[in-house]
Amino acid sequence: MLSRVADNLFWMGRYLERSEHFVRFLKVQYFSSIDLPYPQMREQALLSVLDMVGIELNTDNAKESDILFSVGLDENNPVSILSSVFNGRENARSVRDSLSTEVWEAFNKYYLFVSTYPADVYKTRGLDDFTTNAINHCAIVKGKIHHTLIRNEAFHFLQIGKHVERAIQIIRIMLSKMTDIKELDKLKLGSSLELQQWNIVLDCLEAKDMCRKYYHSLPTKNNTVDFLLFTHDFPVSVAYNLDYVYRHLRLINKTKDEKPGSLEFKVGKIINTFRYQEIEDFKDDIPLFLEQTLDKIYFICNEIHNEYFKY
Repeated sequence: MLSRVADNLFWMGRYLERSEHFVRFLKVQYFSSIDLPYPQMREQALLSVLDMVGIELNTDNAKESDILFSVGLDENNPVSILSSVFNGRENARSVRDSLSTEVWEAFNKYYLFVSTYPADVYKTRGLDDFTTNAINHCAIVKGKIHHTLIRNEAFHFLQIGKHVERAIQIIRIMLSKMTDIKELDKLKLGSSLELQQWNIVLDCLEAKDMCRKYYHSLPTKNNTVDFLLFTHDFPVSVAYNLDYVYRHLRLINKTKDEKPGSLEFKVGKIINTFRYQEIEDFKDDIPLFLEQTLDKIYFICNEIHNEYFKY
């Protein structure tokens, strides 16, 4: 496979996953703030969305509608939802020969929905409709990928991109909410708001029900962090997704030896630290551990680029 094709497939998977997490975070974060009796929470929710997506925006004079537009439909913003969907679709367009017609058509419909959504409706009354339909479109694309593609190199590179990005977004959501909790502590609105923030984390990742079943208790800071980081049999955990990055790398070249210094050796070494990690090891500084883990994932991305995409 050409390096260019592998690169496009990898980034197609990343942009698809990124857009879904941005949409779900926007939906859950914004609408959860409406239900609270504290007016400060609406402003904090918008700041949290900007922080998680990675947008630097002067919010002193910005209207709520301007912030929502910047996150969602601003084509001039390289990290907006629209830009992520557009970039994913462009990568898919570049490798159409490696994809099924069903995958291409589903991704194209996803892009057309987002790109043609009326901005005035989105800013005023359409946020729930937009986010709900965007999530559904994304699920359809993923379903077509899963059910209509041969398990070949193209599929593996696409899946590596998906799993890498999902691990990144899990950590970014957790870091954003920990920043929120720190800011809410300054407002002294009560400890119950911290528990609510951890519930929001689980809602953003569609993990609340499984977390409750896994621990047979209501979510807390410790069991939420533990569940989203170290649960190897839950698809929305860092450990699970890093496991699958490693699996797909091995499937790309089954005959390759896993020698010290090889890509597979480096990735396996990072992944195995998660097998024997406990939250007790870093509970006094969870943000630091999350940042260090994020750096390791970016290191994996860089190594994959050097191994397969450097051309």
